[in-house]
Amino acid sequence: MKSSQIKVSDIGEKGLIERIIERSKTCSACGVNSMDHKGAVLDFATSIGDDSALTDIRIDDNSYLVSSSDMLIESSHFPYEMSYFQMGYKSVVVNVSDLASMGADNIGFLLNMAIPKDMLLEDFDDLICGVIRACDNYDIPLIGGDTNQANEIILSGTAIGQVHKDKALMKYGFEVGDLVCISGELGLAALGFELLNLKQILNNNLFEMVDIEEKIKKAYEIDSTLCDMAIFKALKPEAKYGEGHILRDCNNNENRVSATDITDGIASEFYEILNSDKSHFLFDNEENERTYAKGIRIYEDKLPVEDEFKQIANVLGIDYLDLFLHVGEDFELVFTINKELKEQLSSDMNFYVIGEITDNDTVEMVLSNGDMEKISPRGYQHLE
Repeated sequence: MKSSQIKVSDIGEKGLIERIIERSKTCSACGVNSMDHKGAVLDFATSIGDDSALTDIRIDDNSYLVSSSDMLIESSHFPYEMSYFQMGYKSVVVNVSDLASMGADNIGFLLNMAIPKDMLLEDFDDLICGVIRACDNYDIPLIGGDTNQANEIILSGTAIGQVHKDKALMKYGFEVGDLVCISGELGLAALGFELLNLKQILNNNLFEMVDIEEKIKKAYEIDSTLCDMAIFKALKPEAKYGEGHILRDCNNNENRVSATDITDGIASEFYEILNSDKSHFLFDNEENERTYAKGIRIYEDKLPVEDEFKQIANVLGIDYLDLFLHVGEDFELVFTINKELKEQLSSDMNFYVIGEITDNDTVEMVLSNGDMEKISPRGYQHLE
């Protein structure tokens, strides 16, 4: 039987696990036996392949063990053009991104997967190659997991890391006047998803879809490079791991840094940030009464959005601010810093200042025409 016709059911779970172990040996971050990993001494006595991964982590009392878990479901999280390699890659990225937003160093990654029994073996191999490539890129060992059967691909990853207690980046800890920043451009992944969705409708419809075909054509005429970049970002996101470390190293007694990654849309993250602050700083005077509740104000003119992006969104019949604020999947960081840190940080990483922390208990945007508009917390949510 040709290898391209072999299904995962033909070799079974044990065979799949053996393939994962074999392929993990080619990854410099995976299958290691002993190493000094970012300050934590690790000893993978058995690594993957035994009942559990034995990891001896000798961390001093001043460090936190950081863990994060995310589940990806094929029908919800993987566009139709996403390759199996990209699916596996994304399963690592979404978890590493959470560690990055805490300023943590990576220690290990576990992946539980459920796959259809008629999945081709070569497709399974591509998926695992994506996992291993991402583990290699982010220097995080693949140390275990589980496999099961389902009607569609389900990937549930868990990333483990460590961070010094005094350096951990939290969502809270900012003060009025601090700057609100983002680590990169937003909305590209959202635009990519829109283009992919239109192409899927066009490809699956039996009738001629003139309007959709014309929209796609006009979008590419405006800026084909931007369209391709948007699709690429939707299909193969990256975590801001290095940027998380830079922000962590700046977080000290002299400077304030708070951070979170952008997965469900930055507007949704804004409200998460403010709610986190309220839950940790309930009172701020001797009478145990809160004198104000913090808010966030951003400025449309400060948003890093190209004119071509706005034009393409307009052609597609979408408000570009919806793509920027309410969709997500960019995996950039939104963070706050005190004003004194801006110049120092500018020499270490690229970022955009888009607003500041206020004391007016709302999330708002100053539009280009000078009007003030409240920003809705709307973002992507499961179970809706």
